[in-house]
Amino acid sequence: MASDTQITLFTSDRYGIVGLVDGSNWRWARHALELSGFEKNEAGYMVLPLSDLTHARETLLALRTVAEQSLGLRLTPSSDRYIGDFALDMTEHLPGQWTARVENYSLPVWQEDLTAWLWGDGPIARTLAGHRVRQAAILQRDDGTELAVVKDPRLDVYHVGALQPRHAPGPVTAPGPPGVTVRPTASAAAHIVTVTLLPAYTRAVLQAHAADLSDDLTWARETYEAGTIPDPAPADLVGAYERFATAVPHVITAIREMGTLHEHELRFLQEVENIATAPAPGTEPVPVSAHPDPLGWWLLEGGDGLIDLATRAADTAVLITSPALLAGRPAHDLPSLPAPPQPTARHR
Repeated sequence: MASDTQITLFTSDRYGIVGLVDGSNWRWARHALELSGFEKNEAGYMVLPLSDLTHARETLLALRTVAEQSLGLRLTPSSDRYIGDFALDMTEHLPGQWTARVENYSLPVWQEDLTAWLWGDGPIARTLAGHRVRQAAILQRDDGTELAVVKDPRLDVYHVGALQPRHAPGPVTAPGPPGVTVRPTASAAAHIVTVTLLPAYTRAVLQAHAADLSDDLTWARETYEAGTIPDPAPADLVGAYERFATAVPHVITAIREMGTLHEHELRFLQEVENIATAPAPGTEPVPVSAHPDPLGWWLLEGGDGLIDLATRAADTAVLITSPALLAGRPAHDLPSLPAPPQPTARHR
């Protein structure tokens, strides 16, 4: 019935056995897992705990009967480590608070969705463009940073890349951070991501925000002269200022991460923070440092000042770009991949 459809069983340190499905009849495959006794956990994975080995053995025998004999599905045990375990282990060594989930791409078109969300080039982009990838781990930090992790289909390494940030209005127009290749040791992999990919991601986000804020400011100045803003302010101008205010926390955090600031720059950032994040008029309490005319301040002073500071921080950032040099090994020791055609990015 479904010779192109298979169930792959992975052994997991946390869940026992995890069943991932692939093929056009993926619904039947998931149904077979459910009928046999696999349970959907809180994350949505089909799992079989190994706390009761007798029950687990009976469930696997039932799965073989239902999947192979009744439905014609292929049942394949995998010797690969479950990618969710590697991802969760890696988050324990990354800065900040992270969560991890596994996405199962039962159909090739679902893999294309990940390709469309990827931001930047490198090994992960080439792997997604040239190979069938059936699962990936998505790591998300509490500040919105998202990374994708895929297992190389031929080598015992993982490829990690950034996903387009949801808080940046138009990140696909800015160059994304290049992905990295890491070995299957979670602590070492997290170290490479921390000192290479995450700083490059911060700079790329800063560049994306600076470009968007500059476009908005140029448009606003061409359309409305400072001091001649109608009262009440037009909705499109208010919308441009609101985008500036929304970006301010992300931009300021990135500027502070990218390098050392002078005292007057720190004072300016605090001023921007106070003004742009002030409560809406008529609400309490209103900070004493809030500006009486935030739109005029943005057009005349605040917009330019923040954009200039963000641009300088991004331009002067010193990034480590070679994981091989970082690890103290020659660059040629790292596995290299051929370069199939690059994927075409889409807005998500």
